Amino acid sequence: MRLQGLLSRRITVAVCAVALMLCVAPPSARAAVRAADAKPIVIGTSVSLSGIFADGGKSSLEGYQLWIKLQNAKGGLLGRPVELKYYDDQSEGATGVRLYERLINEDKVDLIIGPYGTGLTAPVANVAEKYKMPMLCPETGDLGIFSRGLRYVFQALGPLPTYLFGVMQIAKDHGYKRLALVAPNIAFGQAMIGLVPPIARGFGESIVFSDYYPANLSDFSSVVERIRASNPDAVLAMSFPNDSVGLLRGLKAANYAPKLFYEAVGAADVQFANNVGGDAQGVISVTGFNNTFTANGTPAFLAAYRAEYHREPDYHVASNFAAMTVLAAAINKNKSLDQEKLRETLGTIVVPTITGTYKIDPRNGIQMGYTSFIFQWQNGKQVILYPGNVAQGKPKLPFPSWTGR
Repeated sequence: MRLQGLLSRRITVAVCAVALMLCVAPPSARAAVRAADAKPIVIGTSVSLSGIFADGGKSSLEGYQLWIKLQNAKGGLLGRPVELKYYDDQSEGATGVRLYERLINEDKVDLIIGPYGTGLTAPVANVAEKYKMPMLCPETGDLGIFSRGLRYVFQALGPLPTYLFGVMQIAKDHGYKRLALVAPNIAFGQAMIGLVPPIARGFGESIVFSDYYPANLSDFSSVVERIRASNPDAVLAMSFPNDSVGLLRGLKAANYAPKLFYEAVGAADVQFANNVGGDAQGVISVTGFNNTFTANGTPAFLAAYRAEYHREPDYHVASNFAAMTVLAAAINKNKSLDQEKLRETLGTIVVPTITGTYKIDPRNGIQMGYTSFIFQWQNGKQVILYPGNVAQGKPKLPFPSWTGR
């Protein structure tokens, strides 16, 4: 009996000690302890960890994972921890479709969020629609996906026209009227080139060359020679990281320097400057994130990312982090995971994020709040040129010759 009493007193002391710790701990710590014991909210996605979109895909995953780590430290969502269930879609749309079917039917995830790029988001959007599960799409600016009458997909990136207005305004300001367009023969490249003709007419510019190349092309010599033969003032390449590097090296090998050289979106990749070094000087590109912003938690996001990954985030990281912020805001507003309520809220809610203010056209899911930022590589840094209200510098044009660097 004495032993039983001693054990009882020790248990009582231990319980009291834990209770005291919870009482004096910060509210976020107490919430985190409570959430850890609850059933997790599982969010499902596919990620391009291999294949042609792997660079951007890996960054997108970091954005999701960082947000979840920070949110769980604050107590999760609805008092429950948040988990991410993901698979590698190998940069293939058909694989992405199978994986989302698996996430929904086999893994029984609570929520879904979009994959990387237009080529995967377009077919996966049909899965979201089929199962009536709302899906934020943080990695596509394409308008076509949202012009099909779908009700469960919501754009969470600046629309593609915002990738073009700024650079074409810069071309006009410098008297550059002849445009050459090139792109990989994939959904993103096709969508971008398809947008240029009406925008070009509005700026008084003409297209003198337009062509596609295989997405896995490594030798750009023939592409460069055909561009040169058309004698453009400006070359607009709708390229991803690998082909952005390859095309720039092709220009250098041919000793060809157009007056303006634009690569979207590959030249915004964090590894671009590391891969090409000083050859990045003068390249113009586009990004959805400005790391000099001080609003909407941007400094805290930057500090957390730098501490976790020991480098600067690119816009893929930021866009996916911001999408999770929007998703959480919608869940918290409804205080539930009800899919229909979530769909309605994602179409009407306005949320300040690190990439701007999320605001959707409720008629079609097209993003109205986010924009894009045109920047130029100047002395190893991304200098924002457009829009003018956030410009950090002026364009340095023409694009420097290879012999004069």
